[in-house]
Amino acid sequence: MTETSLLGLRTVTSSAHRGTGQPVKMPVRAPHSTRRIWQGLGAIAIAASLVGGCVNTKYRTGAPAQNYIAADEPRAAEIGRDIIAQGGKAGDAAAAMAMAMTVTLPSRVGMTGGGVCVVFDAAKKETRTLDFLPRPAGTGGGALPGFLRGVYALQAANGAMRWEQAVVPAEQLARSTPVSRALARDLTDSAARLSADPEARRVFLPTGAPLAEGALLSQPELAATLSQVRRSGIAAMYGGPLGGAVAQAAAIDPATVRGFQPRWTGTAAVPLGIVSMHFAQLPETNNGTALTAAWNAAADLPSDQRAARVAQALGATGNGVSNGASAPGAGLVVIDHEENGVACSFTMGAPFGSGRMVPGTGLLAARGVDGAGFGAPGLLTNAIVGRTQFAGAASAAGNDGPAAAPAALLTAALPAALDKEPGAAIRVSRAASGPGRATFVTCQTSIESGWKECQIAADPRAHALGILVETER
Repeated sequence: MTETSLLGLRTVTSSAHRGTGQPVKMPVRAPHSTRRIWQGLGAIAIAASLVGGCVNTKYRTGAPAQNYIAADEPRAAEIGRDIIAQGGKAGDAAAAMAMAMTVTLPSRVGMTGGGVCVVFDAAKKETRTLDFLPRPAGTGGGALPGFLRGVYALQAANGAMRWEQAVVPAEQLARSTPVSRALARDLTDSAARLSADPEARRVFLPTGAPLAEGALLSQPELAATLSQVRRSGIAAMYGGPLGGAVAQAAAIDPATVRGFQPRWTGTAAVPLGIVSMHFAQLPETNNGTALTAAWNAAADLPSDQRAARVAQALGATGNGVSNGASAPGAGLVVIDHEENGVACSFTMGAPFGSGRMVPGTGLLAARGVDGAGFGAPGLLTNAIVGRTQFAGAASAAGNDGPAAAPAALLTAALPAALDKEPGAAIRVSRAASGPGRATFVTCQTSIESGWKECQIAADPRAHALGILVETER
């Protein structure tokens, strides 16, 4: 763990791939008290029945505002930190992080691909799913590029900054940035596929061997594309020549690309007293009834075993699971100081998508997916007081089964979200042997004082990075 200062802000950074590789705890200052009662599900339900009204004491007077960020690629997490430092909200940070990952982790995130998010608006006390999956289109398995419209919709609905501010960091990174450990691993695994395409080989294997961790990655064509996206907005993809080039490369009707729209829907929710666990609700899923039934049926089991039962139900109902083997994915989470929460998962449909560059754009063509088996975003929220208690995004490696991501989110992360004990260990150790990866922020709130304490878990297998940023109110 390292502590740094950024623009007068105190930031604490923790990365699972720096140091021991052990599960990471990120405690925040708690009030001096000899007895703390934390928000477990049983405790909060009892409190709700005993207290005549709910008092929202989110913050301790005079305490810094606290924001929590984690991503499956370290540089993207640092971009999220910078956006929060500039006054951004959860939607701004998530949008900028997603755009940055198109540069720093193109194996899993790209403008020709897409994803899914679960979003909590603390002011409206509303949790929704944002669906912008890169569903198959055309005849060759090409993907309908949902990413840009999805990320734009996310920031427009849950941000406060201009679109250009979300794109500029990615554009700067595209000119030159060191290869992270996460990307270096994917380059090594996919070197043979990339070498078959001259443009991909020139960018990622300039000497014939994949770029190693720390080597400079220069993507001038991608920087030029991001410049178009910054200046013209999403019209560059959904109405301009960029969209035409992507459609041609993917063998998709350009009109289909122009007409794409992301979908805001409800969530698959598991009610847990006055809090609820929300998963992405997609057309392929049910309404969460099976999830609630699975949770209630396992009431006498420990929380990790109950979570495993829900993971099985999540897979059985098709919720977040694609047909066949899962595609690789990557995720990010943000909880800002206003209690807004965002959890997103992204994919290119296969490692580096099709492995082929769209000529002149710096973009890799994605492959279509028919569900969200690549990732499982989730939020635990309190809609009574408007609070995000947990934000997690699990991802599949691509070779660990179609239910890898939901299993990772639930069996590793959910028990941490439901733990009643202060200072309890975050359970990411199962990621060393189990399928999928889970990166998340989990918080507990003192019923006694209302002060919230959060921890960040950056999964060591994803080489993820988590950051706490304290700002002035």
